[in-house]
Amino acid sequence: MPATDAHQGGPAPGGAGSTVTWVAVAGAVGALPYVAMKLYWSWGGTAGKPRRLNLADEFARNGAPWPLVWLERHGIDFTAVGIVLGITLLGALVRPWGQVFPRWVPALRGRRVPRWLLLAPGWAAAVTLTPYGSLGLAVIVTGGLPTANLAGMSPTVFVIGFLNFFAIGVSLGICSLSYQRRTRAVL
Repeated sequence: MPATDAHQGGPAPGGAGSTVTWVAVAGAVGALPYVAMKLYWSWGGTAGKPRRLNLADEFARNGAPWPLVWLERHGIDFTAVGIVLGITLLGALVRPWGQVFPRWVPALRGRRVPRWLLLAPGWAAAVTLTPYGSLGLAVIVTGGLPTANLAGMSPTVFVIGFLNFFAIGVSLGICSLSYQRRTRAVL
């Protein structure tokens, strides 16, 4: 007889198996070079991009929403924030705290986490980032990344970016599927 959660009457929360946990770790590790690169740029670094390129000014010129421009001007790259949130989501999808709110969440501690709260962003990210990263890597592998059309960016920047999106996208897809199966209602 499976263990039950006395508070909610459903199955006791449990983490994912070791294979899925390693998939989450691989996705997080695959994203770290991208986060490091974007943070380095936000803090004034120029390696891999043209020295004259100011991302906040570029965002503003291209009509980006003001919160994104504000973040960039204050040293916070919104895509790096998104990837850190994705890494956190990977943790929630494979650890028990992704099924029951931990004690440090005051009003919700001990209550079940609604499945959709993790599955909606997990699946949305998986179905958008995986194809984007895959197509980008396919273009690079087939030699379709012409150096004349990179706007002064190093080709390495694109490799890091597409590897990141592929790694986090695939990991979120696998971890979301595992979470979905582990948390489905027991009849």
